[in-house]
Amino acid sequence: MRIQAIVLSVIFISTPVLAAAPAAVVSGGTSLKASTPSAVPLDAQALHIALSSLLLSATKMAVANVINKTGQAPASNVEAHVGQPDYLTTNEISSITVQPGGVLVVRFTGAVSNNLYTVRLVPKSEQGTVAWQCLSHDITQIQAIESYCRYAPIKGESRANSFPSRSGNPRAY
Repeated sequence: MRIQAIVLSVIFISTPVLAAAPAAVVSGGTSLKASTPSAVPLDAQALHIALSSLLLSATKMAVANVINKTGQAPASNVEAHVGQPDYLTTNEISSITVQPGGVLVVRFTGAVSNNLYTVRLVPKSEQGTVAWQCLSHDITQIQAIESYCRYAPIKGESRANSFPSRSGNPRAY
């Protein structure tokens, strides 16, 4: 009985501590996430986790396999043999959409930002190898977070019109 009382005491004492959210996450001297999500528009650590995820790597591999097998880039999730965009999710990724040319549009969840940030991964096939270019037109600090990515603003267009339309005509960066 005494052991059960001690165990219950530990559980009740520990529960509020475990439920409390951290005040800030700090990496390399930069505050990445404040206690209120809207205080900082982007959580760099969550973005890094999303871009390093196995889900995104597997989707890139599926697109590369289609390119290497057929010589043509897939134009949709179906052609790439991956799940539908809203099925390809993690805590940090809200969807991965395969667009014409095998371009992957990765949309992020609130874990990354309260804003609707996206990254485009553009495949380029050379001698049987597919390399990926990572671009974002709305994350200005993307290269500081992921060195292989670059910020590529679209001149003369609003954020709402910056990604390819459903008609499949990708806009160039």
